[in-house]
Amino acid sequence: MDFSHQAPAQIGSVSAAEVPRYILYGDASARPDWFVNVELLDQRCRERGWMIAPHTHPRFMQIIICEIGGGDMSIEGATIPFGPASILVIPPHRIHGFHYADATVGWVLTIENNYLADLLVRAPALKTVLEIPGVFDVDPAIIPAIGEQVAGLAEELGEMRAGNAIGAEIRLLSVLLLLLRNWPQADQQRKTSADSRSDLVGRYKELVERRYREQPALPAVADELGVSVSQLRLACKTIAGISPLEMMHDRILAEAKRCLIYTTMSVTEIADWVGFADGAYFSRFFRKASGQAPTDYRRRQDFSGDALRSPETAP
Repeated sequence: MDFSHQAPAQIGSVSAAEVPRYILYGDASARPDWFVNVELLDQRCRERGWMIAPHTHPRFMQIIICEIGGGDMSIEGATIPFGPASILVIPPHRIHGFHYADATVGWVLTIENNYLADLLVRAPALKTVLEIPGVFDVDPAIIPAIGEQVAGLAEELGEMRAGNAIGAEIRLLSVLLLLLRNWPQADQQRKTSADSRSDLVGRYKELVERRYREQPALPAVADELGVSVSQLRLACKTIAGISPLEMMHDRILAEAKRCLIYTTMSVTEIADWVGFADGAYFSRFFRKASGQAPTDYRRRQDFSGDALRSPETAP
């Protein structure tokens, strides 16, 4: 079957505070493309005195698995205590920080946005685990099984051998499946503050998923949400650390990258698909956002199976 002109399936239902925006915590430099990273929780925390200052990640989400110890997580203006057998979920853009008890043990699992979006298309049930920020307590009996799978994921990412990317994804999906099957019930109160700004940003994100290809004007979007443009801007900057327009552009860029990697659509066809009437304007947008032209991005993708590996420089 010829997919050369077939459009991909549409995705979705489709702080005013000055905080650092890091690629990985403590490293704001540009990094090669990567999809998943694993590290021991104390690998960075110990050297920082078990304190991680408030910051935000525009390009990925994190899952922190606390096996032993505990502490406090600050997120969205709330301070939330956690202990052993707690799972901490930090979606992209959320301003957050940590104060860990000495000698806390666990894992930090980092998933890049483009891979995350693709994963949620394939397995939408995982939205329950991956899209709601907060601290979630799971049955302590499953923590050893989760730890075993995460350790296996770290091993796959750390070795050069045949099928390591396949093995890494299997391990990652095993972790997420264990979490999904043991996640607290939906009616259990979530340990975060759900203030009006958080709700507004959540509604805006849902709208972006439905309409990003239309690239609607901000005043029209604000009107649809029943707020002023200034209210929407303040909510996005306060909760997500970026502007509404940046959030819209991030979603458009993620879709464009997936089209370049997973379809044979031309750049002009992709431009039209994500709402650009002018292919040249789309190319300028893509270059400014990603640092390379669309054709260069497509050419540089590695389909050999190592694209899932974390770079050696990853902390």
